[in-house]
Amino acid sequence: MPVQSILIVDDEANQRLILERALESPEQWSIATAASGHDALRLAYERPPDLLITDYNMLAMNGLELIARLRAAGFSARIILMTAYTSQDIKEAAERLCVDHYLAKPVPLRLLRVITAVAMKRHIPEE
Repeated sequence: MPVQSILIVDDEANQRLILERALESPEQWSIATAASGHDALRLAYERPPDLLITDYNMLAMNGLELIARLRAAGFSARIILMTAYTSQDIKEAAERLCVDHYLAKPVPLRLLRVITAVAMKRHIPEE
């Protein structure tokens, strides 16, 4: 069975590193990171992720715009949206885009590991 993949998107390098290290599990999944929505789109087209973990507040393209573009292109990855700017509007938009988890920052890393493990077990990779 191929190793499942996770794409972490955050414009803060330190955040990407923290998330990547918290989720490291080479025998279970591979992790790629992107510093922007545009980088994430490029990586997603090269290798569609099984799970997308993205920040909401990023320059040029926010997390919801990234998710909308991926969904419009037919991507079915599970999605975790993280934000320090929680609002009912963001939450409702995330629900419309079929985001699996909407998490307020700071996200406890233990919780993120549990949510990631559950999401990856529920996702059946396309053959």
